[in-house]
Parts: sequence; structure tokens; C-alpha cells
Amino acid sequence: YNVLNILSEVESRAIRANLTHLLSPQMGKDIVWFLKRWAKTYLLVDEKLYDQISLPFSTAFGADTEGSQWIVGYLLEKVISNLAVWSSEQDLANDTVQLLVTLVERRERANLVIQCENWWNLAKQFARRSPPLHYLSSSVQRTLMKALVLGGFAHMDTETKQQYWTEVLQPLQQRFLNVINQENFQQICQEEEVKQEITATLEALCGIAEATQIDNVAILFNFLMDFLNNCIGLMEVYKNTPETVNLIIEVFVEVAHKQICYLGEAKAMNLYEACLTLLQVYSKNNLGRQRIDVTAEEDQYQDLLLIMELLTNLLSKEFIDFSDTDEVFRGHEPGQVTNRSVSAADVVLYGVNLVLPLMSQDLLKFPSLCNQYYKLITFICEIFPEKIPQLPEDLFKSLMYSLELGMSSMSSEVCQLCLEAVTPLAEQCAKAQETDSTLFLATRHFLKMVFDMLVLQKHNTEMTTAAGEAFYTLVCLHQAEYSELVETLLSTQQDPVIYQRLADAFNKLTASSTPPTLDRKQKMAFLKSLEEFMANVGGLLCVK
Repeated sequence: YNVLNILSEVESRAIRANLTHLLSPQMGKDIVWFLKRWAKTYLLVDEKLYDQISLPFSTAFGADTEGSQWIVGYLLEKVISNLAVWSSEQDLANDTVQLLVTLVERRERANLVIQCENWWNLAKQFARRSPPLHYLSSSVQRTLMKALVLGGFAHMDTETKQQYWTEVLQPLQQRFLNVINQENFQQICQEEEVKQEITATLEALCGIAEATQIDNVAILFNFLMDFLNNCIGLMEVYKNTPETVNLIIEVFVEVAHKQICYLGEAKAMNLYEACLTLLQVYSKNNLGRQRIDVTAEEDQYQDLLLIMELLTNLLSKEFIDFSDTDEVFRGHEPGQVTNRSVSAADVVLYGVNLVLPLMSQDLLKFPSLCNQYYKLITFICEIFPEKIPQLPEDLFKSLMYSLELGMSSMSSEVCQLCLEAVTPLAEQCAKAQETDSTLFLATRHFLKMVFDMLVLQKHNTEMTTAAGEAFYTLVCLHQAEYSELVETLLSTQQDPVIYQRLADAFNKLTASSTPPTLDRKQKMAFLKSLEEFMANVGGLLCVK
């Protein structure tokens, strides 16, 4: 630490002496990299987490010590100096604001940070968009806003806290409203200065969302919801400006990602309604749009990727939910219970209707688009399997084809996702007992695919569990077809030794689950038998 402290001080003195041209940005980056990790590990550690802690260490860097106050002040000065001198160095500026986030992400450190006059000056300077902070890249400004918001939840009296939010958040809101409420906004919206203001505001909103924690979600959600409704209007204004449209969608993505798990039913419904309106506007603006340029770069499909991320984040509410009705919002506004009119299923299925027709086989060649697409449809199949048969016929066929394509022609990761999607679909069929449904017929085809995958093809052993679970569920659903597959396979064997070995292996495979049912114990016994089956005959029939 002493060596880095000396280097840091040398750098600071060189800056004060206007010798910046002699300094190396890489050295500055290395110093900040170390300081961030040192502060995160040693500065004001939570002593309750340790049975024993060094007394000199606690005295130097613990709570209520002059050492910790001096270190916080020094690190804050370092941050401000770097942002002033190295604003054009993207990586160094980014590491610097990450150090600032480290200083305020824990309440104990933030309580010391807000006592520094430099912190308040930094907040005011950023709120006014004054140089050099105004010259920082958009991603750095986003992280800086995140840090400023986290700092606002340090311990302050009510009057001071109100003053802080007035200086940090109110200017953002006021400038945004001043721009979009101009009578000639439609005419000036493409002017560079206006676009910069809109972009800076959207980046700041992403930073505010990223600062969400369980103890601040109430304030931040209410603040952001006002912006979300205005952002939907911006979708219309900037429908022919892809980078702005993407940034608007990204605001929704971040809010859903960071806040949905804390929202009670009423607040979640507000967000669902806003997201549904966003998707409707996006759909209207993209009606008839063709995505057939196979030479295009992946960034040109960023909007599709963001839409899928948004839908996936909304789905996460169904299995990660930290809310206690709307208790976390009590005291911030009167609680109100409304009839639930929009659900996550409504929004997600609307989004699926939008995304599925656009996801061509050519687009699935882009790795990030492909992975996000299959992650989304797997979540949908796992959470809302009963909704899949209700899809329009063309979309249902498209979804089934996507699963088939994923199991046969994509990476092992995508194949595993598809297998995980097939299992709940087969379980849904078994519960519904509708043998004439389109889903029933589709799952019969998947039985043949999974059977071939396990018995006739080489596959990644990491997929055996997912393939086994899908296989067992499909066997429960299509017992006669499974028997036919086994008989057909055995009938092609001319070597009596291989024939007998296979016959014995198949008999042993289903011996513990005859007849197979969806009972968990039977399923686990089958999976154990499948391991033995693969060990005995695995690779015996693999197509080379």
C-alpha cells in the first residue's frame, strides 16, 4: 500500500505542477485499480463479520477513526483530480468512477464521504453538466450518477437529505422537462445539442436504476416512473434514430432488472403497464420492418437484444421476489390496491408475438442474440407452459421450430436451454391430457430427437442431466412411441451380441419406472439408471 500511496502522491503533485504530459494513463489506471480493491477490502470493514480483527488495523482504518476519515478524503480528492485531468481516457475515467462507487456503496463509508465538501461540489458540478464532467463518456457519466445516488442514502438529517436530492435529481428532471415541453420540440429534436441533452438524461436514468437497493427502491422507483412515461413519448419522436431508441429501451431494461424483484403487486403492475405500452409503440414503429441483411453487424439488432432482455427481466419476478406486498413503499405514498389488469405473462407474451417473427435463422447466427433468444423462450416455457398452446398457430410453429433448431444445430449451451424448455412443455401436456393438441404432437417429435441425441449421437456429457429429464418426461407422455423407437432400433441390429446388450440395457433403464409417471422418485431412479445405461452402451451406436 505504501508504494502505491507514494506513486499516487507523485502523480498528484505532477498534476498540480502542470506536468500531466509526463504522466502515463496506464500508471494512473493501475493506481486506481489497486485503490478500489484496497478500499473495498480494508476500508471500514464490517467488524461483525470477523471473530478476531487486528487492533492496529481497526485503529487505522476502522469506524470513527481519524485514519479512515483521512483515507476517504484522500480517495475522494483522487477521484475528482482524475476526472478533471483524464476525462478523455475512457478506461481510466471508468475505473475512477468505479472507485467512487466503492466509497459509497456501503453506508459506513458513504457516511464519511458526504461529510467532505468536495463531494457536494462534485454533485453540484455534475448536476449543472459543467466541464470537465460534461466531457466524460456516456458510460462514465452513468456510473457517476449511480455513485451520486448511492451517496444520497447515507445518514443525513431530513433537511440535508432534501437539499441533496434537490441539487442532484431535481436539475435532471427540470432540464428534461424543459427540453421535451418546448412547443417546437418536434422540429428541434434532431439538433445536436438537444440530442445530447436527451442522451445524457437517459444515461443518468440508467445510472439511477443501477443504484437501486432494497432500502432506496421506493424513492427511486417513484422518481423513475415519471420518466418512463415520458420516455415512451420519446420513442415516437426518435423512431428513426436507432441509438436513441436503444437507449430508451435500455432504461426500461435497467429498471426491470434492478427493481422488479422488490416491487409489490401494485407497483409491479405499474411497471408492466409501462413496458406493455413501450412494446406497443415499438411494434407500431417497426411494423413491416424486414431483418434480412445477413451482412449487417450485430449492433444493428441491438434493439431486439434489449427487448428480449427486458422480457427476461420481467419474467424473473416469477421466481425471484423479495417484495412484501408494497411494505417497502409505505410512507412514500398512500397505498392503494387495484385490480390486476396487466400481468408479466401479458407483457411477455405480447413481446414474444413481436420478437418471434423477427428472429430468422440468419439472426440466430449472432451469438448474443441467439443466447438471449433461447434464454427467453426457455424461461417462458418454464414459467408459463400453459400459455404456449394458446399462441397463434404460426407463432407456435415458429417456437417449436426454434426449439428443434436449438437442439440440432446450435451450441451445447443453447441445446441445454432447449432441453430445459421441452421438459415443462411435456409436463403441461401430461397434466392437460389432450392427445389431439398441437403441443402433444410437437412433443412426440421431440421424443425422437432426444432419443437419437442420447443413443445415436455424440453429445456433451454436461447435457446428460437436462437431456435425461426431458427424455423421461417425454417417455411418460409417449410410452407407446418410446417402445416403437426401441423396437425399431433393435430390429436394425444384425450383431446378436450388440442386440442383446442393447435389449438388456433398455429393459434395465425402465425397470425402476414401469409404467413411467411424473412421480419424482421414479424420475430420480430413471436418471440414475440412465447414467448406467450411458456407461454401458454410450457410444456403441453413435453416428460417426
